[in-house]
Amino acid sequence: MKREYLINEIAKLFNITKRTLQYYDKIDLLKPALIKENGYRVYGEDELTQLIEILILKNIGLNSRDIKSVFEEKTPKNIENVLNGVDKRLDDELRKIMFLKENIKHVKKSLNYENSSYDDIKIKTFEERKIVKIKNSGEDINNIIEMMALGTQILTETIENQIPFIEFGFIFHKDNKISNNYTKYANYFYTIPKNYKHNHTTTLTNIFYACSWFEGDLNELDKEIIKVLDWIDKKNYTIEGDIIFSESFSSLYYDDACMANGELQIPIKQSY
Repeated sequence: MKREYLINEIAKLFNITKRTLQYYDKIDLLKPALIKENGYRVYGEDELTQLIEILILKNIGLNSRDIKSVFEEKTPKNIENVLNGVDKRLDDELRKIMFLKENIKHVKKSLNYENSSYDDIKIKTFEERKIVKIKNSGEDINNIIEMMALGTQILTETIENQIPFIEFGFIFHKDNKISNNYTKYANYFYTIPKNYKHNHTTTLTNIFYACSWFEGDLNELDKEIIKVLDWIDKKNYTIEGDIIFSESFSSLYYDDACMANGELQIPIKQSY
């Protein structure tokens, strides 16, 4: 006489939950041999054999839908097709994990930025940067929420293509120097690694920047810009391009979207 197993016995034997077995029954992946009048599910040796197959296939990455496909047609060709699909899904998941890890690396680097507390203006060098502009017309610095809403489509495209962010912030036209009005920005931007492709990229080729760290209300950023511009004039430098404010990811600490923590970067060259 073949032995019968109740659902509790099966669950304990294979170290799985009753809920898992009930789910397999619900989706017709593994049904009990019979259900007694008292509602107890009873499994036989054939069901045990099938459950072992399910657990083996799950162990190599197949989900319940994949396993059902294998059971419906146990041919080498169909099994190969299912495995190819699983392999592709795992590749996609791996790319997503690597994308998330790279983003976390950049955030951690920003949070531990070695110059995040300096008080003086410094000259720094930067490699060529690939930037994405998500807003191409000037807006008041305090309209950041509206600006982000307008840039949703480009941001979504970046996220869907699993492109990491390196930095983000504002760009101000250097021509604003004529009026000393830096309450309007020209673009909101973020940078991406040079080896990634994006439909909306431009390149920052400047090398030398006069840099100053700013922490506080964005509405006060114009005063910091004017201070650095005065320093540039006194040092006999000329401005080579638009003014950048690169926010640190530590700005995420603030609940107020107008509070910022980042580096002002103004491209320069020596005047002769």
